[in-house]
Amino acid sequence: MKAIILAAGVSSRLYPLTLKNPKCLLELEPGKTIIEHQIDVLQRCGIKNILVVTGYLKDHIKNYLKDKVRYRDFDDFAKYNNMHTLYSIKDELNDDVVILFSDVVFGEKVLRKCAESNEDFSLLVHNKKVLSDTMRVKIKDGSIVDIGGHILPEQGDGNFIGVGKFSKKGAELLIEKMERMIDDPKHDNDYYTIPLVEVAKEHKVSFEFVEDEPWIEIDFLEHYNKAKDEIYPLVK
Repeated sequence: MKAIILAAGVSSRLYPLTLKNPKCLLELEPGKTIIEHQIDVLQRCGIKNILVVTGYLKDHIKNYLKDKVRYRDFDDFAKYNNMHTLYSIKDELNDDVVILFSDVVFGEKVLRKCAESNEDFSLLVHNKKVLSDTMRVKIKDGSIVDIGGHILPEQGDGNFIGVGKFSKKGAELLIEKMERMIDDPKHDNDYYTIPLVEVAKEHKVSFEFVEDEPWIEIDFLEHYNKAKDEIYPLVK
């Protein structure tokens, strides 16, 4: 199994912190960045083959992590969202893979929930409280049937935390749906969750509940402060 960390985005919502530093290199404690923590958790789960997809300030990431991981560049990061980022490295989706947003802080127990799944798809979902600043999910008959910020919090069944495991077959199904959208300008700003919803119309998209395990996705300054002060001390 390999891991792909999507780290190409600009993260303008965290300006000025991310004007000269990509979000994944913000420190959770002195000497430990968000992406380093993710790499540590992946390695503790036995996942050593880690690919980081870079774009914005890519040299900062490469100079910092050096040979800890492999790299692929996505230089159109200012024009497209992460569906295009992921599609650009579709040749890497050739085996079981864990795909991560590069701004999520979580622990080993959470990652094992999806990484050890035998399903073709296993997305990590927080269901204790539907949040207003995450991707919500709709669940029906044990499968995710919709996912995204367009789902109103009061209509959601949980929050996708930005981490999921895909089998080789699951990755192939996702690539197939992405190929149908990739050249259509209306999908320029789509997350890869949009074609995943199309997959869900024909195939079960399974999930694992995070339950009470600590996690946070960092989009705004208050998220970053909470990650440092509350979440990271529990999962490091």
